[in-house]
Order: sequence, then C-alpha cells, then structure tokens
Amino acid sequence: MNKTIFLLSYLFLLGCSEKHEKLNTPVKTFGFNQIPDSSFVMQPLVKFDTSDYIIEPKHLKKYYDHPGELGYTAQGEDYDFKSLSVIMAMALPNGGPPLHSHGMEELHVVYEGTIEYMINEKRFTAIGPYIVKIPAGAPHAFMNKGENPVNIVGILPENNTSYLEIGQNPLLEK
Repeated sequence: MNKTIFLLSYLFLLGCSEKHEKLNTPVKTFGFNQIPDSSFVMQPLVKFDTSDYIIEPKHLKKYYDHPGELGYTAQGEDYDFKSLSVIMAMALPNGGPPLHSHGMEELHVVYEGTIEYMINEKRFTAIGPYIVKIPAGAPHAFMNKGENPVNIVGILPENNTSYLEIGQNPLLEK
C-alpha cells in the first residue's frame, strides 16, 4: 500500500514538473524558482540606495498574480523618481492579472508576443512590437495568447501609484 502511494505521488509530481518544463528556464531567468500556486506580493530583499543608478530585482517588490503573471514593481517614490513608476512583468501562456484599474494612465511596451487586452470593456489583440495606452481609471486586464512567456514593461507617470483590483480576469478561458 505505501509503495503504491509513493509511486502515485512520484508520478503526479513528475507530471507536474513536465507540464511546466518548457517554462522553467524563462521563469527562473526572471528570478522565480518556479511558477507559484497562488497570488502574492513580497517586499524587496535589499533596500535600494538612491545614489545608485541600477535598480535590480532584489531592490523591487516581487509579485505573482494568479494565473500566470510574474513581476516586479518600482513605486517611483522608493527609488527617488519624481514622476515615474515602473512594472516589469512576464505573462505566461494563458496568464495575466485580474481586472484592475489605476488612478493614473499607464502604458505597456511589448517587443514580442501576442496579448489579448480588455480596456473599458473593449477587447482587442496586440502583436508585438507595440505600445498600448491605458487611460487613467480604466478597468483593464490582459492575457498572453501565445505559447511562450511575454515580457511587458508597464510605465505609470506618477511616483506614488494606485492599484484597485476589480475582479477576476474576464479573458480567462472557462
């Protein structure tokens, strides 16, 4: 009985790791050991010295939005920016954030990949390279529709940003 449970557990874990094997390298390169099971936000590992010019992931808040958006945020005021905040994100295939809004406009820069967006209930697909503008206060979400992770840079023109989660990502496949 114990051998059967052990064998079934091993096969289950093997299947889970093989399921994400293609994604392991980009996820690890981005600074995550594995794809998390649930959403989280972690404070920076090291405080940033504002006399430095290079802001590394260890200086940034790290987050995961289930299902499939990994990222780092730089709230501008923490890095001595007067009117700028930045989000570095990686959207895994079929991954993206929940429906949310910010009190200021935002833009996304994507060099490569296919992302479906919903902004103010308008749905559209963008194929990189592109820049997407998101109006202040607009409810928005996105979903990576490709087979590979997509890197997204989000730029917000204030050093103290807001984030209001509205609900589940409406682009999730049911």
